Amino acid sequence: MAELIETSTPASPGNVMPLNLAGRRTDRSDVQNPFVRSWDRISLRGQILSAVIAVNLLAGVVAGIIIVYNARHAAQVEVAASMAVAERAVRETIERDGLGGDRRALLQRIIQIAEELRHVRIFLTDTNGSLASLVPVQPSGRSLADQAGVPDWFVRLVHVEDIRREMKIILNGHSIGSVVLIGYAGDEIAEVWSDNKHLAFVAIVLNVVVLGLLYFALGCLLKPLAELTAGLRSLEKGEFGHRLAPPRMRELARISKSFNVLADSLQAAKAANIRLTRRLVTVQDEERREIAAELHDEIGPCIFGLKANIASVERLAGDFPPGAAECLRERLDTISEFTNKIQVLNRQLLGRLRPMALGHVPLEDIISGLIADLRRLNPRADISLSIGRIAGSYGDLIDLTIYRCLQEGITNAGRHGRAKHVTVTLEERSADGAWAVEPEKSPELLKLSISDDGRGIAPGTRWDFGLTGIDERVRALGGTFAISGQPGIGTRLDIEIPLVDCRRQVSSEK
Repeated sequence: MAELIETSTPASPGNVMPLNLAGRRTDRSDVQNPFVRSWDRISLRGQILSAVIAVNLLAGVVAGIIIVYNARHAAQVEVAASMAVAERAVRETIERDGLGGDRRALLQRIIQIAEELRHVRIFLTDTNGSLASLVPVQPSGRSLADQAGVPDWFVRLVHVEDIRREMKIILNGHSIGSVVLIGYAGDEIAEVWSDNKHLAFVAIVLNVVVLGLLYFALGCLLKPLAELTAGLRSLEKGEFGHRLAPPRMRELARISKSFNVLADSLQAAKAANIRLTRRLVTVQDEERREIAAELHDEIGPCIFGLKANIASVERLAGDFPPGAAECLRERLDTISEFTNKIQVLNRQLLGRLRPMALGHVPLEDIISGLIADLRRLNPRADISLSIGRIAGSYGDLIDLTIYRCLQEGITNAGRHGRAKHVTVTLEERSADGAWAVEPEKSPELLKLSISDDGRGIAPGTRWDFGLTGIDERVRALGGTFAISGQPGIGTRLDIEIPLVDCRRQVSSEK
């Protein structure tokens, strides 16, 4: 009679590392941390894709936890059921075949049972306690999982402890050894890995496809926003002629329409402002012209009359006694000196108000004369002039603007900058930025540059009345005026006047 003695080792809950999914509490200080600043620098498309990827990763982690939990539970159930079947079959075989006393037949029957069962390995121990497998299998479940291609990390996650049962075999009152049953979950783990491996591959491929489609879809959706951003930058630069093409989406189409309406309003306001400023400048120039004409026509003859009378009195002084004649000549010399100073001041004032040669002499000659006068007034400064291809005249408004800019720029370089070298460049330019304009092409810009090596100007320095007047004049012609430089290095004035727009505006006013 065979006796059965059972020992069991309960399955442990496993060595799965718990995943800490708790997030850190966010407070207001997080707004200033590097992560938030880095996130704000990412484009909207990148933020959306990053959020989708983060959600997919979180879903993958949750799905992995569920798969591991279900796999462990299923393996425990399968192993327990297989152990119950194996235990019952081995017990019945020992009780039935052990009565005959045929050891070979008993072992042969147990071997058949071991070959038919899953998740159970049957071993035999002799009286010395040495363990031998009844079928050619590996005792280590982990090795069998490795043979099935299951990685070690998955085996450790779904770790299920082996269940051990031992039954002693007694034939004819003598113990011939024991049958050891070991419940092994390696086969179940291999099946779970095989099934979910293909599902994971399909999920990854689908996610890559979805992310690719989402990337291109977001590109199409955000393209109008990128165009809107570029348009706003153009408006910021003062390019009010920029317009947006209406996109297909109704919401964005309304935004584009509002942008175009705003651009039209700004362009109309800019045009009105330019017309008003040009009108003010024209009125100022007209008043200066009238004052200059009065000074030339009224004060000029008066000064000439004073000089003529002084000369006449000097001739009459010879009829006076010597002492009185000498005293009279001294007074006449003083009056003559004052008269000459008044004449010089009158000429300078006429030059400031309006050069008399304007409209009668080519612009190049007027500029050369101005430079010569400035050289006489400031002999310490070396003023170099470079005039390229320019027309004889661009109209009183442009010619006078160039004259005033040169006058103010060079005067400031000597008076405020204490410059020793001043360089002046004047030339026509085409739209592509080339200095030399081909003869058959109409010039589009008149470029004036004044640079010096003086004390320079600090960025953000408030302009004086002279520079403000230059800026108003240039903007009245639709041009641009810019000052660059640093303290101790020098200052540079760049002035661009559009000739095409100026001609069109002048003709429209006529």
